[in-house]
Amino acid sequence: MASKLKLVVSNDRVSRCYGCPLSGLCRDDAPPAAAVPHTCLEQRCVHLHSGEHLFRVSDEVDQQLHVIRSGDIKLYQHGRDGGQHIIEFLGSGAWVGLESLNQQHRHAGAVALTDCEVTIVPYAQVLSLLDRQPRSAEAFGQMLSGTIARHQQHAAMLRSTSAVQRVAQFLLQRLEQASLPMSRQDIADYLGLTSSTVSRCLSAMRRRGWLTMGQRAYHLPGRLQVEKVAAGTPLMLDD
Repeated sequence: MASKLKLVVSNDRVSRCYGCPLSGLCRDDAPPAAAVPHTCLEQRCVHLHSGEHLFRVSDEVDQQLHVIRSGDIKLYQHGRDGGQHIIEFLGSGAWVGLESLNQQHRHAGAVALTDCEVTIVPYAQVLSLLDRQPRSAEAFGQMLSGTIARHQQHAAMLRSTSAVQRVAQFLLQRLEQASLPMSRQDIADYLGLTSSTVSRCLSAMRRRGWLTMGQRAYHLPGRLQVEKVAAGTPLMLDD
């Protein structure tokens, strides 16, 4: 069951906003001693265990947005073959549920890859925030543009790159997080490959010393070589 998010209310605005998932969007020009905005009061926080759904495909839309405070979530749709098509892997600070705003039912499902803490904010409260602080609209628009750009880049990658290029590009894209909380099958569903092909690509890079992997963390000591593969340099998988 959702629990109320604990708010820090004091005369110090920094303390009031510390850890708020909307801090990147909110342009709070109120004086430090001002009352906490309704947007903050309406926030609720839920905890998900690995494998739990935040929402499922075809669920009724409740006009609420979600912001990941910690953990990792995958956004997916059902493929025509009955399998999963993974749209995106989302981590801390990411917004979830934008694709279904003002729709009757959700077009995608969201499931936790790791234990997660997620803040729920009613969409009406976000609109109120944007109306009250117009400069926030620019930040919200930039966030939406970034989401669209990522999806377009993903679609282009699936159309025009080889299997090993896709795996190399995926590793480079996630290098800042340096983590792979998803399964090989999840990676394959995201890249439009089979899990065995993903494993062969990873193994080929590991044999050459370009990639090291732990339980979830990974590093690219051969980053320059991986970048060349991502750009189209051939890589033999079974030598």
